[in-house]
Amino acid sequence: MAKRLVRITGAVAILAVVGSCGETEDVTADVGTLWGEPSTRERALEAERQRALLIRVPIMAVRAVELGRTRDGFLITAFGTAQGIGYASPSLRARRGGAPSADGYIEFDFVAMEPDPALNLPIGTLQARQLRADLPVVTDQLQGARGLRVMAIRGGVQVDFDATSPPEE
Repeated sequence: MAKRLVRITGAVAILAVVGSCGETEDVTADVGTLWGEPSTRERALEAERQRALLIRVPIMAVRAVELGRTRDGFLITAFGTAQGIGYASPSLRARRGGAPSADGYIEFDFVAMEPDPALNLPIGTLQARQLRADLPVVTDQLQGARGLRVMAIRGGVQVDFDATSPPEE
């Protein structure tokens, strides 16, 4: 009986010391399973990394912008250069919801998704960093505008509409 009392007292003393360490976080929260599953913390970090990869950032430069005719309106096509290889899903994002600026131009940002930094990709050649973004617009979206601008980090390209005849259907 005395041995049992000593064991219980020793266990209580150990629990008291461990409890007083100020560790209030569940120690099992960051431990994966025996089968190699990622821990809760690892899953949260991976989810955050994936969300960050979906954010689109401006590309380095716009080389050219073309305005082509479609059945329902126009197609804005922009050609540009990214900061490095691996940029994906290029697109044109309208500023001010597509409303013209004070000077009458509709402005777009040329954006793309950054590559995963964990891949450690090289910058690559100029040709390997080329991107193209297409944006269909209906004629009504361009009515009353003097032209359009596509912007990147290093400036942009402006397309002026003919002052006597803006884009028509």
